[in-house]
Amino acid sequence: MEVTIIKITLAVIFALSVVGKLTGKSMSTFENAGYGSMVMYATAIAEIIFSVGLFTRYELFSTVGLLAIIGGAVFTLFRQRVKPAKYALALIAAALLVALPVLRISQSSLT
Repeated sequence: MEVTIIKITLAVIFALSVVGKLTGKSMSTFENAGYGSMVMYATAIAEIIFSVGLFTRYELFSTVGLLAIIGGAVFTLFRQRVKPAKYALALIAAALLVALPVLRISQSSLT
């Protein structure tokens, strides 16, 4: 049950991120980091694919992919010296992504 709640929470977080990218709200962040609009749209597509993958048998690969995206986002925001409040949601998502396989392992060891 906890795993499902975490997956749904992550899907909502990344859906909001995708909406921000597709509507252009994130464009200034990407431009300030030196990335183009193609990188922004490619990241949005990757977020969609990996978020859907959380609900398939490729959950572990999706988790690693989303962690890579979050790691890049946190690094980029940190490099731009953005206030910590701007990347708090990214850190929460990273914590949830780390918790997901930990919960899976603990559940499999109980059975």
